[in-house]
Amino acid sequence: MKINYINENSNNLAICITIPKTIKWEDYQKELDAVADGKQEMNFKVAQLPTKVKVGDRCYLCYNNQIIGWMRISYLGPKNFNSTVGNKHWEGLFISRTGPLNKLKYPIPCKGFRGYKYINF
Repeated sequence: MKINYINENSNNLAICITIPKTIKWEDYQKELDAVADGKQEMNFKVAQLPTKVKVGDRCYLCYNNQIIGWMRISYLGPKNFNSTVGNKHWEGLFISRTGPLNKLKYPIPCKGFRGYKYINF
C-alpha cells in the first residue's frame, strides 16, 4: 500500500505519530488496554497542533519502523496533568486518542520520526 504524505483534497487525510523506541511494547500494550473501552485517553505531546484533522479522525501509529494500526483522535489541545505511569507532570499541547487500536492486517513500512505527519491512504 502506498502512503502519500499530504494530499489535502482527500477524505482519507489522517495523522501518524511514532511510538519512541525507548518504550517497550509490553508497557505500551498496558496503556492501550486501559483506553480500549473509550473511558480514558492516551496523550501524545506535540509542539504544534495539527490543523487539518479533527476529533474523530484517525491517528496512525508507527512502531519499530512500521505503521501498525490506528486509533480515533479524542481531543486536540492544551492539557495540564500528572501521568499515572511514572508520576510525571505534563503540560502543553496534546493529541489524545481513545478506543481500541485497530491493527492493520499488513503493517506498512515507515521510518520513525518526531511529532506527527499528515498521511493519506
